[in-house]
Amino acid sequence: MLQNTLDILRKEGKEILVCLSGSEEAQKAWLAAGGEAGHMLSARQVESWLMTGGATLPKEIAFSGTLEEFVSLFPKTNAEDSKRKVNGFLSGAVVEYKDGNWECFTCNVVIMGCCMGEYLSIVNKKEICF
Repeated sequence: MLQNTLDILRKEGKEILVCLSGSEEAQKAWLAAGGEAGHMLSARQVESWLMTGGATLPKEIAFSGTLEEFVSLFPKTNAEDSKRKVNGFLSGAVVEYKDGNWECFTCNVVIMGCCMGEYLSIVNKKEICF
C-alpha cells in the first residue's frame, strides 16, 4: 500500500510529508518504498532548520514523529509565519503511520487562541484514496 501510494503521489509531483510516528517498521517501509535516508528528519533537525531560516528542502521528507509532533515544533511567538511554513509542508499530501497502518490525507493548520495564547491546530483533514 505504501509503495503504491508514494508512487502515485511522486508521479503527480506532489510534495509529500511522511510521518513515521517513531516506528522503526515504518522507517524501513518508507526506505524500501524509495525514501531517501538523507531526507529523514528528527525533531532536532526540524528545530535546526527553523532556526537557520529554513533552507529549501526536498519535495519528499520523512519526519521521525507524528504529524501533531511536527506541527508542535513550529514557534508560537510568530504564529502567522509558523502557519505559513507548516501549510507549505502540508500543501501536497501527508502519509502517516498510525496504529500499524498507513494513512494518506491532505490537511492544513489554522491559528487558534485560548487563555494560554495562540497555537496551531490541524484542520480540514481529508483522506486521499487511490
